[in-house]
Amino acid sequence: MSIQTALYAALSGLRSTQLQAATVSHNISNATTPGFVRKELDITASFTGGHGDGVRVEGIARRVDEMLIRDARFEQSRYTAQEARASALSQYTDVLGQPQDERSVATAVAKLQQTFSQLHGQPEDEAAQQAVVDRANGLARSIRDTASAATTAQADAVERMKNSVEDVNKALVQISQLNQKISYQEAIKGDSTDLRDQRDRLLDSVSQEIGIRTYTREDGQVVVMTRNGQTLLDRELAPGAQPLQVNQTAAGFELTAGGKVISANPEQDIQSGRIMGYVQVATQDMPKVLKQLDTLAAGLVKGFQDAEADPTKPGLFVDGNPPTPASTDGLATRLQVNSVVQGNSWRVQSGMQAATPLPPGDQTQIKKYLAVFKTSTGFTAPDTPGTATLGDFAKAMVSTQQGYRTTAESDMKSRKISADVLESARINRDGVNIDTEMQKLQLIEQSYGASAQVIQVAGRMLDTLLQLRN
Repeated sequence: MSIQTALYAALSGLRSTQLQAATVSHNISNATTPGFVRKELDITASFTGGHGDGVRVEGIARRVDEMLIRDARFEQSRYTAQEARASALSQYTDVLGQPQDERSVATAVAKLQQTFSQLHGQPEDEAAQQAVVDRANGLARSIRDTASAATTAQADAVERMKNSVEDVNKALVQISQLNQKISYQEAIKGDSTDLRDQRDRLLDSVSQEIGIRTYTREDGQVVVMTRNGQTLLDRELAPGAQPLQVNQTAAGFELTAGGKVISANPEQDIQSGRIMGYVQVATQDMPKVLKQLDTLAAGLVKGFQDAEADPTKPGLFVDGNPPTPASTDGLATRLQVNSVVQGNSWRVQSGMQAATPLPPGDQTQIKKYLAVFKTSTGFTAPDTPGTATLGDFAKAMVSTQQGYRTTAESDMKSRKISADVLESARINRDGVNIDTEMQKLQLIEQSYGASAQVIQVAGRMLDTLLQLRN
């Protein structure tokens, strides 16, 4: 090997170790940066005329496991879906209460039955009669308040969904901008690794809002789609673009990607992410809740109407603002106590249609009212008994609705474990281990020292040659 070759090899070694030290220092300084991927220098041997003459830096590498990233995103997305659903449902169930709670609709039904039982023992007692009226008003108010809480939770879920959609669209525009920068760096053989880290962080945030699939083109640009294949990002997006949209419809709303509806079935179309959780609450959970409440309200109206002398006329409970055509949809929000009993509490002993009070001690009508609570009737609400008494239906309804939340919380916890395991695996594989990087610095220092030693030896050899020449 000539002295010139030795010097060239040593100098290339010094340059590579300098870049290696800078790369390792960059890794260490970003060890705690979320989403940062460990960088490595690609170095190969350099040859001239078949003889080695040092090393050549090919570029900075960012080696990640795309399959692991895909799985980690999906599990995180499934977790955030149940987290969003559980959070939205808890807003409603905090108002609903448990079957045995004082504020529960089931408790209000039981208390009305209890006051009728007390009135049965003293039918002429005005205080007992008024207690029944008060309990009836309390039950109607409880059902209205619960239905109002369900409606509010539903509207809030839609609003949260809109905010998530807005976050997704903003992130997609930023990803589009990074796509252009990465593509440019790829074209000029520049370093795009930090840009890819930024893009992956944004993709992680998008996947938390909605389940996505991605693939990378040869020019480095990433294409983003929903899990059912609707394109969210393919080419450049203009600032303010809205590839994902929420549109108002007669039925409420629809979620579209690229103009195509994707929210017909959240579990099939969206599959995961906070948006799925909110859509599920708005289109599945709360409609079931409201249907169950409407069914209970309809059971009260019909049960007490049938207990009257003329079952074609209003009973103790009525639709306060009946629609045209008549419908039980939304009845829970309109349920009222018959106005004829307000200020005329004797009617709970004599009947809503009675012209005059029954004789003191007459329990005939009260027995009919008590029978309303003891008779099993048919119900058609989802996820509730097909046949039950009013009290049993109310208890089952409350338990079922609480079950929606507990199921979401249980799923959330199990998804959290899976998501954390995969995220830890991703960090361990692609992240920065400071101890390992410090060991690399020691090796780099040794390599630098060896290259410097070669230069010193070559320098002494040149000095000797010059002395001999003189």
